[in-house]
Amino acid sequence: MPDQLDNLSRQTTAPARLPYGDARVPERRQPVAVPLWHIVPRMAGYGVVLFIIWAVLTIMFPNVFTRSSERAVVNSPVSLVTSPVEGIVMQQMVAAGQPFAANQPLMTVQNPNIDRSLLVELTGKKLDTQQRYDAAKAKLASNQRLLASTDQDLQKYNGAAQREHAAKVRGLEARVAAANAQVDQQEEVVNRNQNMQWAGAVSEAYTNASRYQLSMLTNAKAAAKAELESAVGESEASRNKVYASSADGPMATLSQRRQLLGAEAAQLTAELQQLEEYGKSVDQLIATEQERIDRLSNLEIRSSEPGVIEDVIAHPGMRVAAGATLARASNCAQTRVVAVFPRSLSDDLLPGARLSVQVDGVPVALAASVAEVLPRAPDGEQARYFVPFPPIEKNEIYVIAKLDRPLGNVQGKTTNGSSGRCAMGRWAKVSLDQSWLGRVRTTLS
Repeated sequence: MPDQLDNLSRQTTAPARLPYGDARVPERRQPVAVPLWHIVPRMAGYGVVLFIIWAVLTIMFPNVFTRSSERAVVNSPVSLVTSPVEGIVMQQMVAAGQPFAANQPLMTVQNPNIDRSLLVELTGKKLDTQQRYDAAKAKLASNQRLLASTDQDLQKYNGAAQREHAAKVRGLEARVAAANAQVDQQEEVVNRNQNMQWAGAVSEAYTNASRYQLSMLTNAKAAAKAELESAVGESEASRNKVYASSADGPMATLSQRRQLLGAEAAQLTAELQQLEEYGKSVDQLIATEQERIDRLSNLEIRSSEPGVIEDVIAHPGMRVAAGATLARASNCAQTRVVAVFPRSLSDDLLPGARLSVQVDGVPVALAASVAEVLPRAPDGEQARYFVPFPPIEKNEIYVIAKLDRPLGNVQGKTTNGSSGRCAMGRWAKVSLDQSWLGRVRTTLS
């Protein structure tokens, strides 16, 4: 039927032939318009064919036709606020939904049952050290008194001994002087007897007797001189605290006692200094432990990073264990976008690859980069984020994108004026910045 209509149209629109020799110009006729309903079936057939071709090419070459993902959601890692000690939550400084700064007090946990055994042990060591210090100090004082008394006795005995030695030396000097006089006198007698013997007045025996007497006096003089030298040596030695004489026995005993007392005093002084330094170190440890106990007894829970309190788990009045989670917080500076991409794009979605993110409600595209690629996301991995991940199918992977700028800096540009916490939960569209053709050109160049 359509072919007959076409033939009829051609017949009606064909120009009429003029008779031979007719000089008239044939009249030009307007073409007859074809109804639109005649073209619609043909265009529909063309569209079906094109759709089939596009579907086949998309399945066979996904890298060429699929460069973005609309199954993406804005997410944020969970920041847990925990308590390092057990106790009772006494105060909450920041309410849920409120932002906080770094190192700002968030909660106060009181623990009256904190372990004080170390403080008790340090206090016992301090008392023991103080007792030992007092005992050593008292012993040193007694030792110093005995040393002073020994010095006084030693001075007295030393004076008496010096006087005794001096008297002995003087006596011996007198004996030596008397012996010298006797020897001189006897020499005169011997000379006189010798002269008388030569004159024949006396016999030789008489002269020899006087000579014998001279030798006896000379020997006595030598003995007295030797005793004098010994006495002088003993006096000099006693003066230099070298006690060699039997008369210096008490001084030697006192001197030895003084040396022992002096050594003991020096040892006690060193022990006192050591105990004092040890006591100072124990006092410092006690102060540190007391400060720790006071801090842990009324511990202020802080966070090292800024953020927003999302939900409070432990409210004031609740008892918590050590390591328990008090609240969960988020940080807009760590906002991520979790997107689902085909596994065939793994080579293009390496960490650091540039992305373009269009967040729902944000009129401008946000620059981002691939931070992490996950072939799957178990419950433990998803528990690190606030919003559940989009569902994943076979031959698909998760791509976690990191925004170049925190999302909080652009929330004022939203079209609906929403100021949600870091836009968490909003759907987004994530696209590769570089097209397939651009990637091919880069590879070729």
